Amino acid sequence: MRNSRFDATDERILRLLRQNARASYREIGQAVGLSANAVAQRMRRLEAARVIRGYTALLDPAVESPSLLAVIHVHITVEADLEAIESGLTAVPAVVEVLDLAGSIDYEIRVRCRTQEELADAVQAVRTLPGVTDIETRPVLRQVLRR
Repeated sequence: MRNSRFDATDERILRLLRQNARASYREIGQAVGLSANAVAQRMRRLEAARVIRGYTALLDPAVESPSLLAVIHVHITVEADLEAIESGLTAVPAVVEVLDLAGSIDYEIRVRCRTQEELADAVQAVRTLPGVTDIETRPVLRQVLRR
């Protein structure tokens, strides 16, 4: 995780935030040997540098709605317009994550839907994007780990 924008103390702060993004400046400071004010300054600097892009709550998928999660692997043509595909994917409401991959799969897309019909609509929307040659959809049975 070494980066010229931050040092070992910043790395320790980031590690602690990954474990608990709600930790107070005082709690983090105690763990890394800094005052709460020094931690706040470092975190503001990391936020300004876009190292920290935000804070979020990870919800239990059993209570999170909609509850049907699926992964779609997408293959595209070499000539495909990536901007058009990515723009098209952002327009699909069920799409919650898009990963541009190296290897035989070009994109991995995660969709969250309320019903099978909503999933079918999302799959159809992805399938009809210009440049998409093949897709493979896999429903998620359960989430084992999410950080």
